[in-house]
Amino acid sequence: MPRAKVDGSEVYCSMNGSGRSILFVHGSGCDHSLWEFQTQDLQKNFSVAAIDLNGHGLSAQREGDAMETYVDDVLAVIETLNEPVFLVGHSLGSAIVQTVALKKPKNLAGLGLIGAGAKLRVHPQILEMIDSDFPKAVELILNWSFLQPAKPELMQRAREQMLRNGQAVLGRDLRACDGFNMMDRLSEIAVPTLIVCGRHDQLTPVKYSEYLKSQLARSELQIIESVGHRVMEEKPTEFNRVLCNFAQSVS
Repeated sequence: MPRAKVDGSEVYCSMNGSGRSILFVHGSGCDHSLWEFQTQDLQKNFSVAAIDLNGHGLSAQREGDAMETYVDDVLAVIETLNEPVFLVGHSLGSAIVQTVALKKPKNLAGLGLIGAGAKLRVHPQILEMIDSDFPKAVELILNWSFLQPAKPELMQRAREQMLRNGQAVLGRDLRACDGFNMMDRLSEIAVPTLIVCGRHDQLTPVKYSEYLKSQLARSELQIIESVGHRVMEEKPTEFNRVLCNFAQSVS
């Protein structure tokens, strides 16, 4: 795959498998490794790409409005794929996906909105704590991200991602989430959309996904039981089956 560049800066994207393209967009403080359970499984049937947004993982940070630069990152990768893409985003990634769907709908075969919302307001306690006590903020986010008690290895995996990407990146991401509002434009999105939410999601509760379903004419809602916000890690087999079925239906 040609390397995507924005303003001369390379945007890293992992690529595995062959077939119709799925592009995964991670959430706040994460990177392409968030989707490891998906890329390993779905590469049997699809060409699976997972991006590092600028400032995350292997992609250098660029100046400018965070959300605008992240959208540009995703659009640059989509151009290298050279076909309609099934675009999947988690949390902050879902906000980016919604924005891309308004900008370039013809480049998209379908959308996956995971742990999503039309608004993504962040608890003020978290925003304050990011600056004052970063490790404590990470632990609070993790406790709200997984249905507790969570598997220690999943908690540690997520912890390492956030600590690796750092305080400034997580703060930038969460402020981008806090400023996101698609309430007035959701009905303009005409791309077939899969909405997936964990039954016990505390960060983007089920009612957020139900609202998305009510506003998106060509949408399907799947609620996965006994999981929280990071549904794709907590129940990867069930999540992958749901995602694969929808991706095949829009390919």
